[in-house]
Amino acid sequence: MDPKKIAFIACVNDEELYSRCKENIDKLEIPEGYSIEIQKIVGAGGMPSAYNQAMQKTDAKYKVYLHQDTFICNPKMLFEMLELFRANPKIGMLGMVGGTRLPKGGIWFEDGLHSYGKVREYRRSGIKLIGDLFGRRETIQRFLPVWEKYKPMLVIDGLLMITQYDIPWREDLYDSFLYYEGPQSLEFIKAGYLVAIPGLKDKDIWCMHWGPRTERTAADHEKMWKGIRENTKIFISEYSDFIGKNIKDILAKYVYNS
Repeated sequence: MDPKKIAFIACVNDEELYSRCKENIDKLEIPEGYSIEIQKIVGAGGMPSAYNQAMQKTDAKYKVYLHQDTFICNPKMLFEMLELFRANPKIGMLGMVGGTRLPKGGIWFEDGLHSYGKVREYRRSGIKLIGDLFGRRETIQRFLPVWEKYKPMLVIDGLLMITQYDIPWREDLYDSFLYYEGPQSLEFIKAGYLVAIPGLKDKDIWCMHWGPRTERTAADHEKMWKGIRENTKIFISEYSDFIGKNIKDILAKYVYNS
C-alpha cells in the first residue's frame, strides 16, 4: 500500500455526468506529498465486482468510491478526510449520510429516528405545481444532525464511501447496483472497524449528489424499488443479527472488543 496515494473509483455509463464528476476531482486541493489516481469502470455488471477489481488494481491506501453523479464540492475534502482517519485509526470507512439502526426492512433511511448527516442534492422539493417553479434544484438533504467530529453508523449511503482499509465487497451475495453499501458497511464493522460520517457545517459538506439527468418514470421507479427489495431480502437473511439492534451493543461486540 502507498500511504500517500488516494484513488477515486467510479462506475460509468453516462459520460456527461462523469465528466463533471472528474472536473470536480481535478479541482481538489491535494495535501503535500500525496498523489491522486482515478479509475473509471465502464461496463460493470454490478458495483461489488467492479469495486473489487478496482481495489485490486491500485496500491492506494485511501480509496474514494463514488457515483458518477457525485460531485465533490468542498475543495478541502482530502485534508478533512485524512485528519479524521489519522486521528481515529478505528475508522475504516467514511460517508455522508447513514443510519445507526436497521429497521426490519433492512434499509437504514426508512428509520428517520436513526438517520444522520447531510448532503447536497439536485432534486425536487416534493411540491408539484404547474410549471417549473418547484422543479429540481440544488438543496441540502438533512437527516438528524451530527454535533461531534464524527458519528459511527451501521450503514452509510453508497453515493460516497471512503476507505483507509481494504475489505472485499460482497459480490457473492448479490452483484448489483442497488443497496450494495449495506453489506459493505456491516463487513467493515464485523472486521472491527468503525463506519462513520463527519459532523460538518453546511458550507463544508463534501459533495453533491446530482441524480440522473432525466427524471425517472413511474415504471423506472417501481423497477428500482423491486430490485432493492429483492436485495434486502438477501441482506436481512445474511445480517439478521444486526436488524433492530442498538448500535452501541453492536460496536461493543465487534469493534471495541476486538
